[in-house]
Amino acid sequence: MRIGSILIGLFLLSSPAQAQLKKTLHKVFEVPETANQLVLNIYEGDSYDVIPWAGNTIMAETNVEMYKASRGVFDFFLEEGRYDFITAPQGDSLIVSSKDLLRRVIKLEDVEALEKVHSRIYIPDYFVQQSPTFWERPEEQQDQQPKRKKLNREKMDVNEELKEAVKPAAPDSTGTSTDPGTQNDDNG
Repeated sequence: MRIGSILIGLFLLSSPAQAQLKKTLHKVFEVPETANQLVLNIYEGDSYDVIPWAGNTIMAETNVEMYKASRGVFDFFLEEGRYDFITAPQGDSLIVSSKDLLRRVIKLEDVEALEKVHSRIYIPDYFVQQSPTFWERPEEQQDQQPKRKKLNREKMDVNEELKEAVKPAAPDSTGTSTDPGTQNDDNG
């Protein structure tokens, strides 16, 4: 029994633990008013989904997993921007591209690290898909910003009870401020 537990302990100590390293990255891009087309240029080894949303920006959510590598190596590639996205406006198009389109293999002491990268790219819902990597704004919307329904807080639709509770105070007849954070004395 004792010899068996010693052998199992030695076996566990001799095999290097290869933990899975994970990180989720977020990046938001403004869509210029002149952009009527979106073009995606994503690294060929990555998987991605394009999701229409009610926003007027583009958001990239990238899930990165790395196997057979150390935390230091993983952090280095994150800091270098290996998995980042960039945008480049060209005329009436906006190109959304992977920053690193030529990723080199990561090798550590003859062991090749494995990477799994999946992105969700949220684009404004007024763009219509024309091909897997190309979206276009319909012509009737090209001259105007898309209209969206205002939220209640934007319309200022509040009930009467709340309006009564937040009535502005009557102005002071002396012309001095009655805010507790201000003082009206000669010392400033």
